[in-house]
Formats: sequence, C-alpha cells, structure tokens
Amino acid sequence: MTELDTLTTPTDEDLLGLSAARARNRLVSAPALVGYVRALMVPGLGGAQDGMPRAASKSAPLPLREDAVDDTDDVWARLLYWVNYWAGIYQVAPPSAVLVHWSRDREAAGFRAETTAAGATRLLDVVTQWLLVRHDRIRDHETGQVYFDDVSEMLHALRKKYPTAPTPPRGVLDRPCPVCDRFSFGASWPDDAPVDGFVLSCSFCGHTEDAAAFIKAGRVRELMHELREEHADPKSEWWTKRQAILELDIGKSTLNRYIADGDLATYTAGGTVYVNTEDLLALWRTKRVKIRDTHARTETGP
Repeated sequence: MTELDTLTTPTDEDLLGLSAARARNRLVSAPALVGYVRALMVPGLGGAQDGMPRAASKSAPLPLREDAVDDTDDVWARLLYWVNYWAGIYQVAPPSAVLVHWSRDREAAGFRAETTAAGATRLLDVVTQWLLVRHDRIRDHETGQVYFDDVSEMLHALRKKYPTAPTPPRGVLDRPCPVCDRFSFGASWPDDAPVDGFVLSCSFCGHTEDAAAFIKAGRVRELMHELREEHADPKSEWWTKRQAILELDIGKSTLNRYIADGDLATYTAGGTVYVNTEDLLALWRTKRVKIRDTHARTETGP
C-alpha cells in the first residue's frame, strides 16, 4: 500500500499548495481582467464599429464607470504593496514600472489618471510576471499563505463584480478526460469555493469531477502534483533548479547529473541557479523517449 492509498485528508502543506495554485491561476489572468475593467471607465459610443458613416445615434452614450477606476486602482495598489514587500524580503529590485507609481510617503498609489486600458494591461503583465517568477520562494515564506489568500480574494472579487469580463483560456495539464479521452481535462475554482473545493472538468465534453472524489479515493498527493504542473507557467524562459524539479517531477540528483554531464547549461543571478526551460524540456523529452523505447524492447524481447 502506497502513501497515495492511505492519505485521504489534505494536510496543511497540501492546502498551502492548493492556495498557491489558485493564486497562480488568478495572477496569470489578472492583466487581461484589469485591462477589461479599466476600459469600462471610457463612455461607450454604442452602435456598429465598422467605420462606415451613419446618422448620429439617438441613444446616450454609456456613463463613465467611476467604480471601474477605483476598483482597478485598488488592485494595482495592493499588488504594488506585495511587490515592494517581497522585494524587501528577498533583497531584489522591483520592476522599474513599479517605482514611478509610489507616492511620496512610499505608499503604493493607483494608476495614473492617463493610464489607458492597454497601458494597465501591460503594467499588470510586468508586475504579475515578477511575482510569478518568485512564486515558489514565496510559498516557503511564513507570509506566503496571507499573500496567496489576498491575491486570490482581490482578483476573484474583481471578476465577480464584472461578470461580463471575458473568461481567460483555462490551461490544462496534458491529461485525458476519463469520458471522452481528449486531452482537455483541467481544474478550476467555482465562485466562493474553498481552496480544496476545486472542480476538474473537460472543456470538450463537459464531464466534471469534484475534489471530494479524489480525496476520498486517497489521491490527494497525486492531485497536488498535477495541479502544481497545471498552474505553473510552462512558457517561463528560465526555471530555478527547484522549479525544474517540481515541474518535471525529477530527482535533484537527476537534474544535477544533466548539468554535470554538460547536457544542460546553467545561469546564475543573485545567487540563484537557473536553467533554460526549453533546453531542459528538450533534454527531458529525449531521455523519456529513450527510456520508453528501452522498456518496449525489453517487453518484446530480441
């Protein structure tokens, strides 16, 4: 009997991991969400937008959404606070885009009045990427849980208040749906669901399974690993060694062997060792294919 067969109750570490996954999921979609809401502060003109001349509309333009300004300013200021906080904890410089938004008393301020929706999206992208790069280190800090909860709550509240915001594409792990077998089975958190109340669903056939079924089946740690893979940013250009081990579920000795054999180059910045994501994935795939082919030959015999 394995640990996965006997562990049916999420531990505090499991719940922290789920909080980190949920926060990552919402941070990834934050730039588009804030940009959309920011656009609502501009009165809509209504009518077709194909550039053809028409008689003036008799309908009044949509009113300015002052709350959209306040709400996006609040999210921006709170994210700036966390950037400044983690920059101080880890003794690293925040992104330059952040520095111009501090007020004189070193408190985070909202967007500048002239910030457009596109500008807000770009600024959020810079800040969220800076935070996501440090996501794993933050998880190990004693304040990590508070940060994950705050980020999740503020972005969930923003999306709930503006339900017409386009739903971002939901990244899914390369995992087949148990009903239709299409590789479109991924996790999401329903509105106001607790951190362990996520739902696994197929974006193709609509089949869903709740977390309770996996917990009851004793698959908590297995599920945790899958969620960690699913909500990581696979397009990040560089991974720390710890990230690489977590993302690919490989041993530390295996990664070190790749490096020692000269198959994988490293880059060191601020005392942290990084590996190029694409180089590592290419090497990992090659190793996996060789292992699979070796097993196939062993099973079929000479």
